[in-house]
Amino acid sequence: MSKKLPAPIMCGKERATTIEHIFEGTPFNPVLPDDRKLYRFVLPHWQRLPCWDVARQTKFVENVFLGFGAGKYVCNGGDYEFSGDELPMSGWLIDGQQRITALGEFKNNRLPIFGDIHFDDLSPYERRVRFNREPFPCFELDYQPDEHLLKQLYLQLAAGGVPHTAEDLARLGVIA
Repeated sequence: MSKKLPAPIMCGKERATTIEHIFEGTPFNPVLPDDRKLYRFVLPHWQRLPCWDVARQTKFVENVFLGFGAGKYVCNGGDYEFSGDELPMSGWLIDGQQRITALGEFKNNRLPIFGDIHFDDLSPYERRVRFNREPFPCFELDYQPDEHLLKQLYLQLAAGGVPHTAEDLARLGVIA
């Protein structure tokens, strides 16, 4: 008798996007009152604040330039009312906040890499080819209206990173 695997909970499509897409793509707008913005994305009200220290941010951005890639990020797909208004949770960034924050800090000249190199120190070619056009794929979930499932995905995806504090888990409604 074979054992049954659980059904996948992460359903959607991988999009071949680049780093510049996170800064210049069509933005989503917060629909719920406590949601926050991070460039073109909406952060769920229960997602923790940025927690990477400068050393971790720097190492991540340096690794992008060394050819290790940026990984991929996960967002909830967008869906709309008949009126054209976005549905709640459209465009929520589920995974990738720390990496996107680090990339933004570098792009905005607030995070030097390799000692003292800022974004503005790069040649136009280096900005375009080695940063802006560097692959940073997005796994776009099929629009998911179930906030509980989105929280479950968030925790599953974050399991290998910086551990959540008791305060982070309380924001999610999870008992530590």
